[in-house]
Amino acid sequence: MSTLQLGYSVGRFKDAGAEVLRLERQASFIADAENRLLTALGLPDSGRVLDLGCGPGAAAARILANRPGLDVIGLDRDAGLLTRARSIVRVLQADAEGLPFPSSSFDAVHVRLLLRHVPRPAAVLAEVHRVLRPGGRLVLGDSDDGALVLHPFPDEIARALDAKHESARRRGADPFIGRRLPALVRTAGFSGLTVRAQAIDSGAVGRPTFGEVVLSPIADAIDGDLLALADQERTAGAIRRWIDDAGAFGMTTVVSVGGTKD
Repeated sequence: MSTLQLGYSVGRFKDAGAEVLRLERQASFIADAENRLLTALGLPDSGRVLDLGCGPGAAAARILANRPGLDVIGLDRDAGLLTRARSIVRVLQADAEGLPFPSSSFDAVHVRLLLRHVPRPAAVLAEVHRVLRPGGRLVLGDSDDGALVLHPFPDEIARALDAKHESARRRGADPFIGRRLPALVRTAGFSGLTVRAQAIDSGAVGRPTFGEVVLSPIADAIDGDLLALADQERTAGAIRRWIDDAGAFGMTTVVSVGGTKD
């Protein structure tokens, strides 16, 4: 589960408390499917694991609930998020491109919804490769906004999404990184790749959850010169109306990759 930071920078959002809550719900509503996916990708049941970009620690909590034999260390750049994560796992505040660990320190590294926010994903993966022991496993997942399907697709949401993508590009981020993950992982030196695409749709999770987790963030973290505050508020209204529309449907996809350090 930021621009140069790990996870989300809560301070960039209009309501930091709501953003933390959204992150926690995001981790919980796909928990069972995510656990099966982590097993398929090769996350071990024991050993030392780095949860990179751990955010408030909700994903780490679920990993530990299913794999109590793991020793999990959470790392994020956002001190606010780490305050919450600290009650779940041991945490460190650091940058993804300069991990404060010796080489070959971990049996696995878990990276969830991070690389879309960083300007140099290859540099982050190089650090992940360094801190993994030989034979260690990378388990990585991220979304791809190109996979977002909505019916109806209100103009307010479409305009805000375009502005959000441009805001992300200005920071060096890539909201379409999901499709690039297999190539990035392979280029970073990992082998034995396992690749999965996980669809998340409003029929399965419900329109309110889909709207809150997938659509609501569209109205945040947009540069003011690209979309005025009043337009952002209109976007939020369009999202609420979409949630209330019994005929509405939405779908997106998370791409996940597992790879081994030789």
